[in-house]
Amino acid sequence: MKQHCRRGVAVCAAATTLSLLVAPPAQAVESGDALGLVDRQHDAPALSSAIATIFGSGGLGSSLADGFGQLRPGTPPLAVPIILLGAMMSGALGDLLFGRYLFGGSSVVADALGSSTVVDRTFPDPDAPPAQFRKLEHLQDNVWLLTVYSPSMGREIVNELILPAGGPENTAPRPTYYLLGGAGGGEKTPWWKDGGASEFFADKHINVVTPRGSVGSQQADWAEEDPKLGVYKWTTYLTKELPPLIDEHFHGTGRDAIAGLSMSGGPALHIAAMEDRYVAAGTYSSCPSTTGLVGQAFAYGTVKQFKGDPSKMWGRAWDRAWAAHSPVLNVEALKGKKLFLTASRGLPSKRDVPVEDSPEPLLVPDEQLAYTCTLHFLSEARRKGLNPDWYEFEEGTHNYGLFRRELVASWATLGPALGVE
Repeated sequence: MKQHCRRGVAVCAAATTLSLLVAPPAQAVESGDALGLVDRQHDAPALSSAIATIFGSGGLGSSLADGFGQLRPGTPPLAVPIILLGAMMSGALGDLLFGRYLFGGSSVVADALGSSTVVDRTFPDPDAPPAQFRKLEHLQDNVWLLTVYSPSMGREIVNELILPAGGPENTAPRPTYYLLGGAGGGEKTPWWKDGGASEFFADKHINVVTPRGSVGSQQADWAEEDPKLGVYKWTTYLTKELPPLIDEHFHGTGRDAIAGLSMSGGPALHIAAMEDRYVAAGTYSSCPSTTGLVGQAFAYGTVKQFKGDPSKMWGRAWDRAWAAHSPVLNVEALKGKKLFLTASRGLPSKRDVPVEDSPEPLLVPDEQLAYTCTLHFLSEARRKGLNPDWYEFEEGTHNYGLFRRELVASWATLGPALGVE
């Protein structure tokens, strides 16, 4: 089994400060738990107290104390740097890398670069019409291909659709889970196949929808048409166009959830904040930020990887649109939603699978970037009074060997939120 190349994002990740602090990968390490989740019940409070005494109980001292408290006799040596770095994401370092809008608060910079109205063109029209049904084709087992017409993008979009037992003839009302793919658009490595979604949802009364074609899009409504990628209005599609059609044709209740893999995780949170229908949302090995030194570079890189122009999306690097769409800067908009976050410390695992045209060592910093970015988001969410469920994995690089396990773990949040067993 192979996964579509994410070379550009992996290279971007490898070039960041984070990758410099992580030792090269060694022989795979396996946890004893079935999924490989981190067990925080065995943290070392005595060691935490000692570190806090040495470095102080606030700021860096508190972060280091938390990090050292996670170290145990069985902790692999390669995990130590990323654990300590991750612990520092709750402080100034995390804010610099993933939180801060670098051009905010500087009137001199704003005046010099010029103000922008791009942000006003990057949100859905509240009166946007729904998508139009075109055709439904059976792919295999419980998987169907649904083709619809998107008015905002002016073209047909194919969606992978997992239906409950009985297929289209099942008329019982049910929720819908919008499960978004990564930067490659999801066609070569679909969630239903590579991510095990077809098998996992086979006994669950729920629709699962994965749109195809959102290549390097950030699932965003782009301010301008891109010469290479065309017209992108994916936020409109996922809020105004597709959900009403799914409800009408596939007996949706309007009580839905949305989550995304890698590039699409942060956008899934952002989209959930816009729509009441999304009662739950989450990320799979993603960076829920488009600001900060690394957060903005990561978002920029996912677009450039596919020859797109990031300025067509949200304007130049200093445009306010980058901050307006950064989940970590708008976390309070998610209050009232049930949230989950998943990522791995990035150690190689025996359950990892090959990634086409992407060297295996690059998958380590790519996952560790997601891990540290997610920890910063988690810290900010808790600081603002939210309490996301955090599924932290001991091992697994950025591939479907990990993503499959993350999907299974996340159901502990999604199932109860949607009322599905």
